[in-house]
This record gives sequence, C-alpha cells and structure tokens, in this order.
Amino acid sequence: MSQPQPYPLEVTRALLDCARDAQFDFGEDTAIVSVQHMLLQTFDLLRSVIAMGVNPGNIFALGKVYSNNLQVMRALRDLGITVVKTSVPEPGEFHSSFQQDINTLWQVAAERLSERRIKRIIVLDDGGGCIVSVPPEILRRYTVCGVEQTTRGMVLFEETPPPFAVIAWARAGVKLEIAGPIFSHYLIEKVDTEFLHGSLQRDRVGIIGLGSIGRGVANLLRRSGNPIFFYDSNADVHVPASLRNRITRLHSLEELMLNCDCVLGCSGRNPFEDHWPMSHTPGIKLLSGSSGDQEFGPIIRDLKQRPHFNVASNSWDIVSEHGPSGPIHIAYLGYPYSFVSRAAEAVATRIVQVDSGGLLAALMQARLFLEMCEIGVEQNRGIHRVTPKAQRFVYETWVKTMKERRIDIMGRYEYDPHLLSAVEHDDWFIQTTEPHPNEHYRPVESVENLMEQFVASARLEVESEAHCGAL
Repeated sequence: MSQPQPYPLEVTRALLDCARDAQFDFGEDTAIVSVQHMLLQTFDLLRSVIAMGVNPGNIFALGKVYSNNLQVMRALRDLGITVVKTSVPEPGEFHSSFQQDINTLWQVAAERLSERRIKRIIVLDDGGGCIVSVPPEILRRYTVCGVEQTTRGMVLFEETPPPFAVIAWARAGVKLEIAGPIFSHYLIEKVDTEFLHGSLQRDRVGIIGLGSIGRGVANLLRRSGNPIFFYDSNADVHVPASLRNRITRLHSLEELMLNCDCVLGCSGRNPFEDHWPMSHTPGIKLLSGSSGDQEFGPIIRDLKQRPHFNVASNSWDIVSEHGPSGPIHIAYLGYPYSFVSRAAEAVATRIVQVDSGGLLAALMQARLFLEMCEIGVEQNRGIHRVTPKAQRFVYETWVKTMKERRIDIMGRYEYDPHLLSAVEHDDWFIQTTEPHPNEHYRPVESVENLMEQFVASARLEVESEAHCGAL
C-alpha cells in the first residue's frame, strides 16, 4: 500500500477547498514536526498539509510502537516525509523509551532544516512530549507553535507549560463530545471481541477517569447491563444526566480495584503512581483507553520484579499470578487497546475524519497565529481554543458526509438526542470548547476572523443539507 486511495477524505477535501478559495498556503518556509499514530487518517492529514503548500521534505514524523502500521509508514516515506524509527521499549518503560525517540526526531529535524530556508515550525503532537521537548536552538532559530490532540498532552502541560502557544484540539467541543463516543465505541468493541471474547456482559466494570472517553465507555456499558463503577481524582467531575443513578462512584482506586473484574484506564494520567501495591480482585483484568502505558505503568514495573512474569508474544498481554491479591492480567502491555490489531485503521478512517479534519483546521489556525506573532501583533504563548466556527464547519461537513454514505451515526454511536439538538446552535461550540474566554484568556480575534472567513462561504452550502436532528 504505497499510495492509499481514495484521498483526501471529504472533510479534509472541504478544508482544502476553503484554503484554495481563500488563497491560504502554509508556505515552503514552514516545517511540520509531528508525533502521530501511523494510521490512514494520518496519511490523509499529512497529504492534505502537503497540498496546502508544505514541502514534504520539511515534514518529520514519529509514530508509536503500539499503533505503527508499516504500510502507512512506507506510504508516508513515499510522499517524501521523513519518518523516524520507533524504539521497542521494555514492558512498563514506554515513556522513557519514547522520550529518546522524540529527542532523535528533533535531532534529525534540526540537522536537516538547518540547510533549508525555514522560518517557522508547527508541532503536531499526540501526548505533549514533543511540544515540551523542543530544543533551545530550535526556539532561537524559528518561530514555533503547537497543536495538541490528547488529554494526556494537556495534563503534561499542567506540569510543564509549553514554551510557545498551543492550539488545543484536545479541548475542542467536537473532539470531546462528537469524536469521544466514536473512540469509546471502538475501544469497547475491541475489548469485548478480542480480549474478553464476548464475556464483557458478565463483568463488573471499573473506569478510571470520567472524561470524554470514560463517559463514552460508561454510556455504552450501561446499555449492556454491566454493573459500572468509576473513580476520578477530580471531586467536581461532571456526571451526565444519562449516567446518574446508573454508575457508582467509588472514592479510592483500591476500592475500585476490589469491586471490579475488569478496569479500564481512561484518565490520561498516571493514577497508580505512589499508590501501588494495593489490594484487588483476584484475576482482575486491566485495559487502557489512554495514551502510552502510564495508566498501569507502576503495576507492570512491580509485576516484572515478581516470579513468572510473562508477556504473550502474539497479543502482548501480561499475565502474572503474583499480584498483591493474586492473579493480574494486563492487556496489550498496558497500551491503549484500540490499537491492538496494529492495522492501518484503529477506527474506521472515513468516520473518524471528524477528528483528523479538526486537526487540519487547528494546523491552519496555528499557521495564521504564527503570522500574527511574526509581525508583532500577538505574543507567542498560552493555550488557545480551536475557533468555534471552524469546528462547526468540520462537524457539519462530517454530518453531511455520513448521511450521503448512509452511515447511521445516531444508531451506531448512540449519541444523546439532546446533544445533537444542541449542536445546531453556535453557542454549543463556544460553551463546550476550552479555554473559555475570561479575564485570563482572550481569543485571538484576528486569527479567528480569518478562520471564519475561510469557512463562511463553504459552510452556507453545507448548512443547507446538514440537519443534525435528522440523524
């Protein structure tokens, strides 16, 4: 598969048309440094960036060992993109190993870009590690802006603020409320069919973290009749009305581990750090819906020190008889189980283009923001929202595409009808997207106005055909 076809997908094609009509161009003096899953959606995204004016020789990409698809990596290299080799870490050691890969990525990019007329770099990140690791010489030589797409990355930024502005697709309403249930659906489907072989309905299920993925998982499981428990370190975490009285909150990780047969980590954090070992249900099954292996990393490292630690060669499942309370089974080395097949698609690419299309819009916004910084109008710092009207364009184009393809989004992903009614109003995109405008955050009006102009005329055409409530 050196040239996956047909691409671009509908949402990215619509954004390409917007860019062409508005004479938007990233420019050959722009480079992209990217950490992404090596999947077809990444191929579509990066090929669209090339179509918007980025020289493929100025794109540097790094995948992750648990989601790399070799055919996609080969196809990206065929485009002229530099794809850096990914290391294979020891169990429980993903982040230290991956940090070395990120350092290599930056070393390769710095060496090759030093010979070219590059003015700016946009960092497209998955997990935040690439953004916070930009070498000082890169910051001195170029203007840099980031795009982050994961909760894990936003958590990292709380600990290590990025040295330049970041466009937070991870906190966009469309990412959280529309894409989240799609990722949750495929996660639960893979867990039930490939790991539990249809036995999920018999399990007491625990969820760590009631964010976008955690809520989506809980919503799907309640329809299956599973007893559902959750733990979240945020005392004020929002529990949707659809889950109230149907999901039980527990007040410690140990309580969750003792009351559940199967636990899914969905927090984007490292919940067991400094809390392991603890008591648990004998034979407990642990699966991740997060990023990397940090959800269960401390458990894996502890089990490695005990007798008869075993990793299945075909499934990467960890089996140990010597947990604190007996047997423990950790699926897929603690990596996010959505990627267990390491196929070219973890989620159907045509459906998940609502997410990759949003990333492309965020990249366009990052390019416009850097232009404002370069002329001295804006300061290159802070976390910034993805323009609400650009989100709406991505969403409505996606809805129109799904209807044309006769894909029953409502039936398949069981969206709350009230949500889809709310999305018809512009206020929804503002209210569900962070950061919210306040005394500490002022949206960059010049950039948002340009983004709105890009999509305004195209949206009129989409708007007449997309009626969210008719899904």
